[in-house]
Amino acid sequence: MIWGGGQSQIATLIRESKDRPIEHYLASPANSKLWLKTRTHIKGYFPLARTATISPLAMWRVRSYCLKHSIQIIHTHCGKSHTFAFWLKVLFLPHVKLIIHRRIPTKIRSNFLSREKFMSHAVNYFITVSEYIREVLISGGVEPGRITCVRSSKKTFASEPSDKARAREALERTKDLAPDGDFFVVSASRLVPDKGLFVLIEAFRSLVRDRPRSRLLIAGEGPLESELKLAGRALTETGQLVFLGFRKDVPDLLLGADIFAIPSLSEGLGSTIVEAMMACTAVVGSAVEGIPELVKNNINGMTVPPGDPSALYDALLTLATDKAKRQSLADCALAWAQSSCIPQIMVSKTCDVYCNVLKVQ
Repeated sequence: MIWGGGQSQIATLIRESKDRPIEHYLASPANSKLWLKTRTHIKGYFPLARTATISPLAMWRVRSYCLKHSIQIIHTHCGKSHTFAFWLKVLFLPHVKLIIHRRIPTKIRSNFLSREKFMSHAVNYFITVSEYIREVLISGGVEPGRITCVRSSKKTFASEPSDKARAREALERTKDLAPDGDFFVVSASRLVPDKGLFVLIEAFRSLVRDRPRSRLLIAGEGPLESELKLAGRALTETGQLVFLGFRKDVPDLLLGADIFAIPSLSEGLGSTIVEAMMACTAVVGSAVEGIPELVKNNINGMTVPPGDPSALYDALLTLATDKAKRQSLADCALAWAQSSCIPQIMVSKTCDVYCNVLKVQ
């Protein structure tokens, strides 16, 4: 399993609800990263084969496990688990409450089986990570009263000038990075088409013509890695662009950056935006789907039309040349994130949903 925003939020929910009267049981592929990160905080673990999505035998085994441990709620976090849990409930566990967590902004497909998974009251409740996704479900026919938006969260961490200076020094020591950079742009995401990284590389190519001491660092892995490296080859040869691969220290990368860029073509919310805000780093993102719920243009960041390298270049150039504006946006972003996107809020709202479906006051 690739570690992403969804897995991060599941781990946060499990860890941060430890003081609440909830016992968490995890079902995931055997030895998944999610299990490794949460194994000391869960009551039990059921390893699932990656091919278990429509396996009646796997469903029967999970049924037995749920009955043995008196599990009351199944809370799913991805499309495959949604399918599995839906048929598990319909066929074997009608008394268990089913909550679907929706992170992707795609519309409900029109085929019968897909619509059945959303329209059937076998699903007791939906949680979405953005109001945009909530509206997508409503437009597809899901009753508004069965949906609550619970935004993703990130822990606060030290982002004082001394912390940022330390992180900046570490960035400057990055292997293959040209020295003497004075404006650092960081992007961190899966290297997949929806993330718009070709647009970012094109915008950055224009930026370095005006500001040769600009640097772009892209963290992440994914199927487009080779194509992206080919697109940015001239920039990597000069050391102005470096592909970092998978990194565990994304908060430090964000702390050391001047800008976090998220040029997505589709984005349900963008939890790394919250992390950048917590790092007191200005954000430039696409005005697409859930991103404007976090990034308010020229208030706590800047937004540009998706898929527009010229507009993205203009925003990067503006913030590269106006340090005061960059800092003002970052300060506003930090204040907003600390008041709106901390784990305690996410956990509290999720637990409210649990109580609601169980009718517990």
